[in-house]
Amino acid sequence: MRALLAVLIVVILFGVNVWLYRANKNTPVPEGCEDRRPDCGACGIRDCAMRRQFTGGEKEENHGNL
Repeated sequence: MRALLAVLIVVILFGVNVWLYRANKNTPVPEGCEDRRPDCGACGIRDCAMRRQFTGGEKEENHGNL
C-alpha cells in the first residue's frame, strides 16, 4: 500500500510539473521584460560569463576602473 501511495504522489507531482511548464510557456511576456540582456557596463568583472555571452565574446576595454 505504501509503494502505491508513493507512486501516486510521484505521478501527481510530475503531472503538476508538466501542467505548470505548459502554462508558463503560454503566458505572454509582460511589457518591459522583453529585453533580458544585462547592462554589462555596470559590473567590474572582466571575465564574467554573462558578459561574454551577451557581447559576443569580445573583451571590453578597461577605462581605469578596478
